[in-house]
Amino acid sequence: MTSTTFVSLSEVPALIKIAEEASREAGRYLLEHLGQAQVQHRKAYKDDLLDVDLGSERIILSVLQREAPSIGVLSEEAGVLGRQDQYWTIDPVDGSANFQHGSPSFGIAIALIANQETVGGVIYLPTRNEIFTTIRGQGAYLNGEKISVSQVATVENALVHVGDLSSSRDPRVVEEGLKDFAAITAHVHRTRIVGSIVTELADVACGRADALVSRTSNPWDIEAGKLLVREAGGKITTITENRTKPLYLYSNGIIHDTFQNLFLEQ
Repeated sequence: MTSTTFVSLSEVPALIKIAEEASREAGRYLLEHLGQAQVQHRKAYKDDLLDVDLGSERIILSVLQREAPSIGVLSEEAGVLGRQDQYWTIDPVDGSANFQHGSPSFGIAIALIANQETVGGVIYLPTRNEIFTTIRGQGAYLNGEKISVSQVATVENALVHVGDLSSSRDPRVVEEGLKDFAAITAHVHRTRIVGSIVTELADVACGRADALVSRTSNPWDIEAGKLLVREAGGKITTITENRTKPLYLYSNGIIHDTFQNLFLEQ
């Protein structure tokens, strides 16, 4: 593959192996520094840049750029590097607030985008030693074993992950988030707030959670997990009607319509 050619589907498995290698190497680094992170500066509202964000990113970029130099990058910290018709999205530490406090709920996400489509993805959860991989049209896997979404058939029996619905300076977004949370808790079996969307998406894909509701939309956060959920048999929709900020719903597909109606009927 030269700097001017596009990734072919036959090349994707080898590229995903490279992303696995990068995520595992970065994961080892993160485990060595868990609970020891230092804040570099505050980059956004309630969002700190940690030294380990940069350290993990350096490791991932080193592997990817050495093994696949013709593919560009869109990374949470480094921004845009190289060509943008085929590129990696990289979240070097998702759940950095958890990591900073020594919580094991954090992960690494890498997705491969070619011709505006996500064709492969990796999510690595270092403290679980779990690596989730997916290639478009070829299913979803956990440590090499095929996975699928849950078979829970009713919202009343569903365990639902709730993303960061109210972390905003905009009081309208906060109010909407609190209403959404109330709508969920009134109808589902249990809710969980993990604090790492890549972990939450992986949980939906392998059936540990039946649905996820989130406002997170950064491509480095969600592209790998979106493909993972779809390839595991799940469903994804976006609600924008009468909302200050879009709401993203992920589920096992079986409960999706009923789950979606909880938010449409408010």
